[in-house]
Amino acid sequence: MFTLFCFHSQLIVHIKKVEIVNNYKIANASAQIRRYGPSMRNYVADFRVDLLQTIANVMVNTVYYVPNLAGKYEKAFYNRTINFCTYLRQPLTDRVLKMVYGNLIQQGNLPKRCPLTGTYTFNTSFDGLNLPGFLPESSFRFDLNFHRGPPKNELVFNGYWYGELRRVSS
Repeated sequence: MFTLFCFHSQLIVHIKKVEIVNNYKIANASAQIRRYGPSMRNYVADFRVDLLQTIANVMVNTVYYVPNLAGKYEKAFYNRTINFCTYLRQPLTDRVLKMVYGNLIQQGNLPKRCPLTGTYTFNTSFDGLNLPGFLPESSFRFDLNFHRGPPKNELVFNGYWYGELRRVSS
């Protein structure tokens, strides 16, 4: 006799730390991670970027790392650079960015079209982020890097988001 057990589970994102590198001529980005709840086990990310210049052509680089056995983030599991303005017009051009950005845009004031100007913010726990089931439970680093597009190709800001993926029963 064969018995099949089916367990439904989902991946939960816990962001633990964030580092931001700014080009203060162009932008001032900041982020912080806050814990909340009775056991302080829940996390919320607060993010803000003040653009000091209007940016008409923006490139975004998304990189996902899982640490090696030594705990170092050396080889990227995923690494892609696209034109952010093109993405805003056609979100299906990048499925990974669409997963993340789709969640963030619901939680704040983020760009919907180019040129980019002014202040953008979000505040989220990432609880609504639907990740593919094939991703392993692990620690990770997710880089979200923004650069001015050609011809200047200069840094706007880089964000390095550290956290864990944990599988929970749904």
